[in-house]
Amino acid sequence: MWRLAIGVAAAVLSLQLLPAECKTFQITKELSIGTSLCPGQPNTNVPWTGTPTLVKEVANGSLYTVGEDDDLIYVLHVYGTPYDMGYAHGTLLKDSALHVMTSFYNEIVTEYEQNLNFLPKDVADLIARLGVDGALDLTYLLTERYTPAYFYEEMRGLADASGIDYILLRRVHMIPELIKAGCSMLGAWGSAIVDPLGMLQVRALDFDTTASLQDAPTVVVYHPDEGNVFANVGWAGWIASISGMSSKGIAMSEKHGEMPFGEESRVGIPFNFLIRDILQFDDSLEDALWRIQEAHRTCSIWLGVGDGNMKAFRLVEYSYSTFEIFDDKNVTKVNESRFNTEGCNDTCYQNYAMSDLAYWGVHLGCWNEVLRATYGSLSPATVIQLLGLVQTGDLHAIVYDLAGLKMYVSNARAVNETGPDNAYDRKYVELDMSQLFQVPKPSLVRG
Repeated sequence: MWRLAIGVAAAVLSLQLLPAECKTFQITKELSIGTSLCPGQPNTNVPWTGTPTLVKEVANGSLYTVGEDDDLIYVLHVYGTPYDMGYAHGTLLKDSALHVMTSFYNEIVTEYEQNLNFLPKDVADLIARLGVDGALDLTYLLTERYTPAYFYEEMRGLADASGIDYILLRRVHMIPELIKAGCSMLGAWGSAIVDPLGMLQVRALDFDTTASLQDAPTVVVYHPDEGNVFANVGWAGWIASISGMSSKGIAMSEKHGEMPFGEESRVGIPFNFLIRDILQFDDSLEDALWRIQEAHRTCSIWLGVGDGNMKAFRLVEYSYSTFEIFDDKNVTKVNESRFNTEGCNDTCYQNYAMSDLAYWGVHLGCWNEVLRATYGSLSPATVIQLLGLVQTGDLHAIVYDLAGLKMYVSNARAVNETGPDNAYDRKYVELDMSQLFQVPKPSLVRG
């Protein structure tokens, strides 16, 4: 979802993180930033910090809540085989998953069938011929050969426990492959941040905030029989990954490629399943990049991969025919026309590269201004403020503290909630992933 930039004379930012034992954010000094290219205002909400509240346990899962009032998030732990994890998910979030998946799908079908002129031509033609159901079913058939069976085993478990129609659930998980979202991503380390031993990453998801997803924001912490423990940031009923962090300190960001990168294909592994495989099975940035390179890739997207152990972040141009890696040293080798498309003029482009910092997304001119003004003082608190200024992360916004294994997560306003509409303006919730990754399996047996 795109927003037009409006001029703002200036903004005052000055948030730094207190020592870890204080567990709070504080304004320490004022830093005036000219923001003529930025559409928003700094987000000055202090993130929630606290202990997860246990709601319920079953044999292979436990459900908690974090946050408070209108900024509550589910934290769901699931354990075991793919089917077992799906069944626990469907049992513990039955009503929420059924509502979110069904409502989201119905709203997407209506929106896309009524607005074909606003869709990419190939997608519009496909929907015109087959309808949304047919287009998503075709996407499934074209990608099934390249998709590990355990994804569909987990969907079966979720459907069996929740009562969600399995075919509907499968179609929902094909939507990202058919229609992508405009988003932003950032990786910062070394001289760019307050803590020279740290590693920060941003994943800002700009997508439809009227399609019910935000009614049940959920972080699913997977404790699988095979692979890494990892967290998937999404919604009740959602099992693929577009945002998340692993216990190995790997985090993922993603953005729609506004201009195609070379050739695209409908045949291959859906990118949201590939992202999840990186979180579950890869131990390092090198592993993740190798997986991306060797995959049967499909559509044009940007991927952002961060590694808290290496203190490194890479941008990846990704399509059927394209696999190009960019970092802080070579990011300006991206096709210059792409900078113009994302709002980065000649001045922005000439001053774009910064050491120990790589970024891409909407409103690049704004990003460039505020990152230059805050370079060397970036912290989770500062980055949260910048997301409000840039206005990116409509549906959800995440700041990953990879070295500290923490996430700061915000979600769009649900229908019956109060406060700002968009995630980037709302209160964030701090999640201590080092603790969540170690939550033990409940000592229960499914009857």
